[in-house]
Amino acid sequence: MLLHLKPEQVEIGMFVDAFDGRWIDHPFWRSRFLIETADQLARIRASGVNAVIVDRSRSRMGPGAAADVFPDDRRQSARGLAPPYRGIERRRANIFAPQPRERPVRSASYAQERRRAERLIAKSKQAVVDLFGAARMGRAVEARRMASLAEAVGKSITRQSRAMIDLVRLKQKDEYTYLHSVAVCALMINFARHLKLDDTEVQALGVAGLLHDVGKVAIADDVLFKPGKLTTCERSAVEVHPEAGHAFLMKSQDIPAAAFEVCLRHHEKMDGTGYPGGLGGDELSLYARMGAICDVYDAVTSDRPYKAAWSPCEALTAMQGWAGHFDPPLLDQFADSLGIFPVGTLVTLSSGMLGIVMGSAGENGEAMAVRAFFDCDLLTEVPPFDCEIGPTTREPRIIGRASHKFWRFDDWPATVVRVLAADPAAVTD
Repeated sequence: MLLHLKPEQVEIGMFVDAFDGRWIDHPFWRSRFLIETADQLARIRASGVNAVIVDRSRSRMGPGAAADVFPDDRRQSARGLAPPYRGIERRRANIFAPQPRERPVRSASYAQERRRAERLIAKSKQAVVDLFGAARMGRAVEARRMASLAEAVGKSITRQSRAMIDLVRLKQKDEYTYLHSVAVCALMINFARHLKLDDTEVQALGVAGLLHDVGKVAIADDVLFKPGKLTTCERSAVEVHPEAGHAFLMKSQDIPAAAFEVCLRHHEKMDGTGYPGGLGGDELSLYARMGAICDVYDAVTSDRPYKAAWSPCEALTAMQGWAGHFDPPLLDQFADSLGIFPVGTLVTLSSGMLGIVMGSAGENGEAMAVRAFFDCDLLTEVPPFDCEIGPTTREPRIIGRASHKFWRFDDWPATVVRVLAADPAAVTD
């Protein structure tokens, strides 16, 4: 049961399902969590939200305490608060919540899923073309269609996590405006699952990816597709698109809160130099920080009228160096979610070796070049050799990043320079 409470009515042990108010008015990255500490309680009560939506079924309070603090349905109905909100949540659940009756999604090989993904990308592109056309005409978003597409993208990622993401990155220049939204959808779903967000949040963030750039319909084509540097006036025209998109979404029904947040805040930066609000640090929600990372990553790994695409490894290496732009720990998590790491990252291989990432490899940059140099079983360095590690299940695979402190490489920068300067034997996998 969802209850609509004033901030001063909230107590420790209640499960917050949502906040009624602007994202910037509450001091939390996430809007769904259990209140466990006095500090959390104080921050909620001091916030500027209109109300707190509490899920009674997921709260952890004793029967006596619950009876004292949870208003019953009659009292909620008398205030006119609970029934309307529950109705909204039921409508949203029908669209965005995963359907438990569906069969489990089976895994697929990388090659098999790329063939499926090609068809899904074509279908998704048409849906985004239709979305932008509707926006230009002032028509509302077909939320159900967006939710269905996000669900299909999510299933593709479940079957094989990299196929869809790799394929949608290879968009043509004239496809960027539309397929960028599909790519951000896939990246957001993959990222959210890596962060172990719940299924409803994953679905909502997929929809957020599809809708995040809808405000670009407010930008003139000669500015949007300009091959050179924008003038100050043109830059100002571009920077209205988050607010334009947010205003457009406000006219539509059943849009998840995550989509409003990502649409409005995906160009904000951690140091407060972004737009449209100049927010930074704790003012930015988790969803906004995720959206900023996914949006920029796809932008710089795509061919544009004014710039050739960077490889995934080049992109993450550059993004890591942009101080103040992204949340650094979250950017590391994003790299982990893709299994692609910045140059110089120490990684553990399934062969029991440690290696240093040297860059992207493969025809389209979907693989990684890694120089293996340390045997984890023997606890000693070995003559270095190079591996090309692709997104398939072939061995060796990258298990994840490793800590140079744990492995006691005391002067890690010097170790990186020494290993990468060595003359290794070439090993291709």
